[in-house]
Order: sequence, then C-alpha cells, then structure tokens
Amino acid sequence: MELEILTNDSLNYQGEYAVSAETGPYAHQDGTFDGTISGNSVTMNCGNDDGTSFTMTGTANGDQGFKLTRSDIPGTVLNFTPVAAPAVKTRANVSFNLNANGSSGPCVLSDQAYSSANGITEYRGTWQSCKVTFWAYSSGYANIVVYVNDYAIDNITVSSYRLSDFTTATKTASSASISLYNPISKVVMRFGGGVTTVSP
Repeated sequence: MELEILTNDSLNYQGEYAVSAETGPYAHQDGTFDGTISGNSVTMNCGNDDGTSFTMTGTANGDQGFKLTRSDIPGTVLNFTPVAAPAVKTRANVSFNLNANGSSGPCVLSDQAYSSANGITEYRGTWQSCKVTFWAYSSGYANIVVYVNDYAIDNITVSSYRLSDFTTATKTASSASISLYNPISKVVMRFGGGVTTVSP
C-alpha cells in the first residue's frame, strides 16, 4: 500500500492511496484519506473508490514515516517509509485526452516513473493546470487522481490502460468519484464523478 500526502500542515493532512495487490479482497484498492496527528498519534479516515471505508491508526516517527493498522485488517501493522524524489533524468512527456464529466483537455505526464514498488508504478503530471498522479499496475489496471486543490480530489479508475496505450486507446472509466473535504466539519464528502473517458 502506498500513501501520497498532498497537503500537510503538521496537524491535518489529506492525500490518496493505492494498494499494490493484484488479487484478493484488497486488489487494486484505491481512494483518498484525511487525517490528523496529535503528538505522534495518527488517525486516517480512508474512503475507497467503491464507497467503502476504513480507518488507519498508529504512530508517526517524524520524517521517517508511519506505523499504521487498518481497522479492516486488525493485528497487522503497515510500515510506511518516505520515498526519495527521483534523480533528475532526461524526461519526455506523454499525453492523452481526459474528459471528466464534461471538462476535457490533454493530461500530460512525465514518462519517467516517480516511484515504483510491488507491481505499482507512479507517474506525475498535470491536467487543466491541476496536479495528476497516474498509478499504473503491472496488469494494466490504472488509477488517475486529479488533485484540484486542498479540498477536492477526482479519482478515476480505468481497466487495461497503460502508458503505451495513450496514443491508440479510447476507454470509458470503470469508476470515478470526487472527494470534497470540508475544512470546518473535517468531513470528506464523496460524489459520483460522472462519465469519464480517456482517448488519444
């Protein structure tokens, strides 16, 4: 399981996650989270793209990462460690058209992986001036996360979609959802993301 923290003010944070498992009850699980840190105690409320949810609790060790237990997998401690930014390499951009519920335009990603572990590779880029993370599984399953701002994340799932398909494949997302964080109530509200397609 990988976490990407998108906002962090040392007390509250939000982001996205993806599980690298290709089979079993947690296969391709992904979604968004919001959390708090009090001292070194961590609580994360996680919402899966399929509408289910779980909580992770545990401890933070400064900049060294987290040790967390999922409420739906009691007794198993997950150790999250920071991933260093990749070394600067010669990069090229790859792109596809993303039409998310009527907003359409090119999604441009670096062809250099930002991180890669356990069968899941992360690429980063932009769409409509928003940050984008593209989680690519070795099977071809893909998750596209558009980070609109500190309070809104659009999470899109596409089956059998690889970087090599960008110039040839047109597909409709198998699921899409929008997570909106209310900074006053500290609640994440989730809505259907509407019809989303990717195309050359």
